[in-house]
Amino acid sequence: MLLAFAAPASAVVIPPGPQILLTWADLGSGTAYSLQSTTDLTTWTTVAGTAATNVSLSLSGNPLCAFRLLAANAPPQTATLSWDSSISAGVAGYNLYYGGSSGNYTNKMSVGLTTNGVATNLLAGAKYYFAVTACTSSGLESAYSNEAVWQCPLVLNIQPSP
Repeated sequence: MLLAFAAPASAVVIPPGPQILLTWADLGSGTAYSLQSTTDLTTWTTVAGTAATNVSLSLSGNPLCAFRLLAANAPPQTATLSWDSSISAGVAGYNLYYGGSSGNYTNKMSVGLTTNGVATNLLAGAKYYFAVTACTSSGLESAYSNEAVWQCPLVLNIQPSP
């Protein structure tokens, strides 16, 4: 049995076989990927360091093996967010807030009357929390919207090799 973890967490279970293929999406030029494995979830061993977006491995020994994928030197990532327009009269624009922990928004971006925004220069693998406020022309702001959470997708796909 094979179990895979990645960030954000996802798992795939397949029966062990002679060889498996692990693939993931490219985060951009210059990214270095590290594929790690464990049989006890406490000690991780690097099984491949590569700039490629796939690794082929032979399985042997322990019938349960977990994998995780890490990325280094990835170029800045972007997240596109959209929201419904406010029904309140007097809305002159929106502010998009985001940061690295829930409710702690260290970045503010004014987007005018559009109902979407693009956050740039985000670190690959980092988790970001987003909220929006509506504001009036005199600078009054609404309470924060519901919070959205985004993490750069490092999804590890596992399949038996042909």
